[in-house]
Amino acid sequence: MEAGKPYVVIQRFEWPGVPAHKGFLVSAYESEAEATAHAAELGPKEGKQQNLLIGEQRENVINLIKSGSGYLAFFNGTIDRKNEKRLEKAYRKNVHDYIKFIRMKNEDGYGVRIFVEYGRVTAEIISGENSHTALFYKMIK
Repeated sequence: MEAGKPYVVIQRFEWPGVPAHKGFLVSAYESEAEATAHAAELGPKEGKQQNLLIGEQRENVINLIKSGSGYLAFFNGTIDRKNEKRLEKAYRKNVHDYIKFIRMKNEDGYGVRIFVEYGRVTAEIISGENSHTALFYKMIK
């Protein structure tokens, strides 16, 4: 709220080492329209939008993120090139195994682009004219 972003979308977050149904990603927005657009892209029971200017909704978010809640909350920032390279390096073998699993044709090597879209960490694998996009978590689990 101090950053002028009182509208948040809270959604389930899966990642290696995060217990199932205990991880959440919080995406903050300046405008309600931006948050509503994000929330509209979520699947059933994937998450919901909250307005931190409304006391009850603010308390729901505070209860989720406070220590001892039993949940892990992550703030949705951007993946810059430096962090993208770290993710690529840390999970290179997993991504390689995933590429073999999907049997993607190798045309002069593979490129991997990692990005966040509607609160989902996504990766696009590119090889020549071929491309494949999937949740990054599915590639590295």
